[in-house]
Amino acid sequence: VRTLGDVPDTTAMAGADLLAELRDESQVRMRALRERPPAGTIPAQFLALSPRTKHAIAVDASRSRLYLFENSATGLRLVSDYYISVGKLGIEKAVEGDQRTPLGVYFITSNLDPKSLKDFYGAGALPINYPNAYDARRGKTGSGIWLHGTPPDQFSRAPLATDGCVALANPDLERILRTVEPRSTPVVIARQLDWVAPHSVQAEHKAFEAVLDGWRNAKTAGDMQRLMAFYA
Repeated sequence: VRTLGDVPDTTAMAGADLLAELRDESQVRMRALRERPPAGTIPAQFLALSPRTKHAIAVDASRSRLYLFENSATGLRLVSDYYISVGKLGIEKAVEGDQRTPLGVYFITSNLDPKSLKDFYGAGALPINYPNAYDARRGKTGSGIWLHGTPPDQFSRAPLATDGCVALANPDLERILRTVEPRSTPVVIARQLDWVAPHSVQAEHKAFEAVLDGWRNAKTAGDMQRLMAFYA
């Protein structure tokens, strides 16, 4: 065996593109098994979550992986993780039709009934609120970014295979559909997740809280000079 997915040369030439996609998928799946997040860690991107938020999702584009967390009184706990596909041209979506997946903090807006969707979306779809307010301020355009499944005759897709959505195998999506709550489940899509001990984000959390409280006090007091100091 000369390489992963070795086949006769004639077959390799005829199906080169498909073989390359299957090799890429196999490699990222095996990497996810070998390189697990350290026990008890969370993505540094989660500074704070509302107690009303029961679950949270984080996507690591560099690993083609989606992580599902449960939020409880004791903090975030990793429940499960799944292989995913992102945009054909990668990440950092900026304009309509660029075939990239956006980076940022979003919320699931609804849970679309699979009966109302084409077979292409498989078990269902969870739209997210791209472009969010921050994206819009930066001039980003586009719409229709969903977490969705795959056609019934297809188990999964290559790591870079969508028009900007995040695609999962149908059994994996079905687990998420039973878990998340529209309008309250955040979805962090990052180039790469930085896994840290929960206590290590407390300093940054407190610093942010201090700035937010200062802004709130200035706004309440109607002190425009202090208030404007919080804006670039």
